[in-house]
Amino acid sequence: MLKRLAPIFFACVIAIAFIGYAIGISDGVPQPDGMDETALITQYDQDEVKADPKLIPAVSYAEVSQTAMGPTATWSAQGQTLPQPEYDLYTKIEPSEAEKEASSKQRGSRRAFNGAPPVIPHPVENTTDAACYACHGNGVKMAGLKASVMSHQFLGNCVQCHAPMAPAPFQNVDATVQTSFVGLPAPKQGKRAYPGAPPTIPHSRWMRENCNACHGGPNGWAGMESTHPWRTNCTQCHAPSATLDQMPDAQKFSPESVPMLPPLNVVSN
Repeated sequence: MLKRLAPIFFACVIAIAFIGYAIGISDGVPQPDGMDETALITQYDQDEVKADPKLIPAVSYAEVSQTAMGPTATWSAQGQTLPQPEYDLYTKIEPSEAEKEASSKQRGSRRAFNGAPPVIPHPVENTTDAACYACHGNGVKMAGLKASVMSHQFLGNCVQCHAPMAPAPFQNVDATVQTSFVGLPAPKQGKRAYPGAPPTIPHSRWMRENCNACHGGPNGWAGMESTHPWRTNCTQCHAPSATLDQMPDAQKFSPESVPMLPPLNVVSN
């Protein structure tokens, strides 16, 4: 029975294949729908592409090296400067005692002790030192927040001194350490040689070379701003503290005590 049905089955298959082949030949070569109508592959000198900035004309391989690449015509690979509000250098500033006290408390809350580097109050995962400098180099203001300006020159490896926040899974962990260390009290104001004289600097200037980071310009701390930010050479009037800056005694100072110092003629009084 199977031997008699097999030839009939194969004959039907061959007949169907032949009919399909004949129909395909009669219809011609199939073409994709919309080959000539779609604007995505039309010539880029036509009005359809020019009117739609989202359509990017294709270029040949020979033109790739001379063609500016980007998602849109307005895209630019150059970094853009964030707009910052204008600052009037000669605005009269008279911080109150309450503002000074609030500023001092906020400053102390970000440090383990007076003189310690401030902690980083935001996550820094997947960032670099360049990202830190991008905001803290000039004090970027954005969305109601202001980045503090660095009081010292750029140094690589910011987290070597500034402790970052704990990673997200450990932010609720109590990591406080018991210690009996007590730092020096925060400075209030410098002493004056005589009434009316400029006050001395009540803190060391090491890693605080940029006075305007706290005391002047548009980036000064509220309550710590200088009343005369237009005077840029602060140490011309405000003398640094010899004890806080740990300056050596003139009687004990010698060129040999400082490494890599050129020969000096030290005169003892």
